[in-house]
Amino acid sequence: MTISSSPHIVSVILAAGASSRFNGSKITAKIQDDQSVLSHSIATLNQLSATANIAAPVVILGAHINVEVMAITADTPRIINPHWQLGLSSSVKQAVAYAIEAKADALLLVLADQVALTVDDYVGLIEAYQHNGHTSCSFYHQDVGVPAIFIADDFTGLLSIDGDKGAKSVLKRHAEKNSLNILPMENAQFDIDTPADLALWLHQQ
Repeated sequence: MTISSSPHIVSVILAAGASSRFNGSKITAKIQDDQSVLSHSIATLNQLSATANIAAPVVILGAHINVEVMAITADTPRIINPHWQLGLSSSVKQAVAYAIEAKADALLLVLADQVALTVDDYVGLIEAYQHNGHTSCSFYHQDVGVPAIFIADDFTGLLSIDGDKGAKSVLKRHAEKNSLNILPMENAQFDIDTPADLALWLHQQ
């Protein structure tokens, strides 16, 4: 299925964290067919790019840059976050800066470690956004979250986030104003934070 190519949406995979609970670089851990967590995410977003006619994904790297670069192909655009120690907000800000430079109408934010997400999950999010032009997000663990599509009007708010916080505050403000498309997304609830999470994922494959 191919959906409309407009408006202009860019996608960014956030992968700059220290993975402190994993005791190493979790995004280079192998999860299937010798694919790493990060390369799996890139492959899924590349497939989405072809399906939904959106820009190919950009990856934000940071804490484990030396091994992370080896986990992605040379043709995958990447942004290095030198301030990754400041937390997730620093990567969100770099993603927004990239979207502004690209003159994007909207930004699809993705976490590299949500390995259960499929192209269909992302397509559903894009279709919801294109239906009415509202910020659109996933819903799991009884809360809103990413992946999410943020409209250009959100960029200023995203740039004001500090510390190890993501973009949830922006989503909640939209929810309060009834200007948020919320999609239940069961696959988004599984991410890889610990070696036990990885072992469970491998066992399920």
